[in-house]
Amino acid sequence: MPYPITKFWFYPLNWIMIKRIKGENNIPKNPNFIIISNHENLVDPLYIIYPMLWKLNKKVHFVATPTWWFLGEKICRQWAGGIPLFNSEQAYKEAKELIKSGEIVGIFPEGGTRRTKNPRTGAIRLALDTKTPILPIGLKSSYMPFCSALNIGKLIYPNKNKGIKKQTLELMKYVYKLRNDIN
Repeated sequence: MPYPITKFWFYPLNWIMIKRIKGENNIPKNPNFIIISNHENLVDPLYIIYPMLWKLNKKVHFVATPTWWFLGEKICRQWAGGIPLFNSEQAYKEAKELIKSGEIVGIFPEGGTRRTKNPRTGAIRLALDTKTPILPIGLKSSYMPFCSALNIGKLIYPNKNKGIKKQTLELMKYVYKLRNDIN
């Protein structure tokens, strides 16, 4: 069972925090995909994990910066499914192995919680290398009850004949369109 310790409080907490989830029918039944989303605050992974647990009962392995690793490797890696981003090549290799074994990997291409015009290209590269689709999620995130919302888009299949940077920028533009279409 994914997240064995936290699952018992996970559903009630998210029920209180998330006002709306739009596009749940876009979550594929075959849980072999990469999630990408905008990133607005530190609890965003929890909001994204919620519909995946509910529909697929699967853990999402988020690539995480050292911010979270003060909790300890066992908690971050085993309980939360984190992929440490101490070394980008090692994180990429670990994410690739998880995808090959049928797991879901989550990536915030912007890195931190500030919108940037220069998102990282790792999600597109990973999707192309593993021939795995990307599930884009637009997220309006808040620490206040009943204020956060998600809009889950349709699967995207990156094109190996198109530039990686261009696809990354187009994908993030689509993610922000999803975010802005939440009403």
